[in-house]
Amino acid sequence: MVATKRSEQPDTEVLDPRFDPEPRYWARLRARAGLRADWSWPVLTAQAWLARTPQLVTVFLDGGEPRGVVWAAWVTAGTHRYRFAASGRAGRVGFLDVRSPHNSAVPGWWFAGYAPGERPGALRAHVAEYTSVMRRELGIGFRGLLVRQLAEPEVAEVAGRFRMIRPIEPIGVLDTAGHRSRDDWLATLAKKRRWELRKIDRLVTGNPAIGVDVRTGAEEDVVALTRLLRHNADKHKDVPILPLPQFGASLAKLLAEPDVRTVTYDDPVTGRRLAVALVLDHPDWPTFRTWSALPVEDGGARNLYLHVYGEMAHWSIAAGKQGVIVGKKMPKLKASLGARMVPQYAAAVPVR
Repeated sequence: MVATKRSEQPDTEVLDPRFDPEPRYWARLRARAGLRADWSWPVLTAQAWLARTPQLVTVFLDGGEPRGVVWAAWVTAGTHRYRFAASGRAGRVGFLDVRSPHNSAVPGWWFAGYAPGERPGALRAHVAEYTSVMRRELGIGFRGLLVRQLAEPEVAEVAGRFRMIRPIEPIGVLDTAGHRSRDDWLATLAKKRRWELRKIDRLVTGNPAIGVDVRTGAEEDVVALTRLLRHNADKHKDVPILPLPQFGASLAKLLAEPDVRTVTYDDPVTGRRLAVALVLDHPDWPTFRTWSALPVEDGGARNLYLHVYGEMAHWSIAAGKQGVIVGKKMPKLKASLGARMVPQYAAAVPVR
């Protein structure tokens, strides 16, 4: 069976959040590894029940304390865009898609003391250890790994015979450390973009039908937010496996986490939600996870996506963050808004 119970290996646990309770060490692991709110066990559980594939969480232990963790989806011929994961084995032959749960901006693994490029051979050893554990867990039907969000220094670590490595969309990183104000950040942008953002800010702040607020997830209306986020899901029709719509149950669990923030745009009179940015907080590098806005033809406002970058920069500077990870898509636009575009790679690693 696929991870419906803990692995019997003494130095590892292979967990399925649908059936396994939160491990006793999970809060300590999250804090030590800097895992954001989407790694909260209640969130992982809700997401796993609403996924197309079984979601496997593999923890490496040393004396009962975690020294590493990997999240992956088990993908087989039974994986279908219109079908939820079965409660048991969803196919005997497949591969593991190693990525962060519902967040394509950061890696899906953490190992104590590991940082890209610092210890040659470290990632190769970690991948080999993980592969060995999962072969014992899944059997001979486990044919390979797809490892996403590899940094440039990590490419050589996973390279080898019969391994395919390709660049994927770069990740935008908006640096705010060293800036004292939003104006400091604006001063780093090209003159035309700076002028445009200042004009947009005047139009938004001077419009009585638009209120802007940064709030905690717990303050959100889950139903209203779920409806708004589906506008974003409707736009993504260009990918092989369409993203599932945002489900209220998993969103409610995510918003309940104390390290979730939203940048909201509302009509103060009617209370109508116009747009929202969902941010997963972090001591140094919060992640801009999702953006969605009411279409202009349905009563939405123009240029709010550009405006939200100023709001996030202001919040990040005030909170003393290093910056905000602003994710993939539209690299030229994000670069014009001051983001560093960091190369990322994906590797297909066969298992024999």
